[in-house]
Amino acid sequence: MADNRRVRMTKKLIKDAYLELLESNPSEKISVTDVCKVADVNRSTFYMYYEDTIALRHDIENDVMDQIPVLSDMPSEITTDKQFVDILERFFSYIEENSRMFRILILQPDNRAFNRRLIDAVLEKYRILSRANSERLAKYEYVFIVSGVIGLLGAWIEEDFPVSAKKFSELVLKMGLMAAEIENSDWE
Repeated sequence: MADNRRVRMTKKLIKDAYLELLESNPSEKISVTDVCKVADVNRSTFYMYYEDTIALRHDIENDVMDQIPVLSDMPSEITTDKQFVDILERFFSYIEENSRMFRILILQPDNRAFNRRLIDAVLEKYRILSRANSERLAKYEYVFIVSGVIGLLGAWIEEDFPVSAKKFSELVLKMGLMAAEIENSDWE
């Protein structure tokens, strides 16, 4: 039991050190040595848990994904715009409440894969609300919306959350629905 606690604490020190370094450095400039100095752990301790800083970053990202409450209790099917806005609001509220972590992770220029994974996890349910009658149109609509939400989310965070999570959720849905207004007959 004490070993598990010690492992958790050591990994937390390493993760916190990496995030601290990530606040002022691009990820490719952060070395294992840098992380170990800030965390005050030996390199051998680092390598006991992680292969490199990329593996560390992935572990942090997985932790973030696992801790987002709306992802674990999302209904299997969303049939109304209101349900979707409620889910988005909870998701964006969580991001706002954990703004330091998300500011660090989302605003990193080399973190497109994590941003896409994060938004995909929520927007996957949006596909049910799509009004597209063509698979190709539905795919393009989805890609457009995911890319747009990533951009909007980055701006919302950079501007220090100028509107509430609820208003932001409504904006995301409204913009998504506008994208869905493309004439289906053009894609048949």
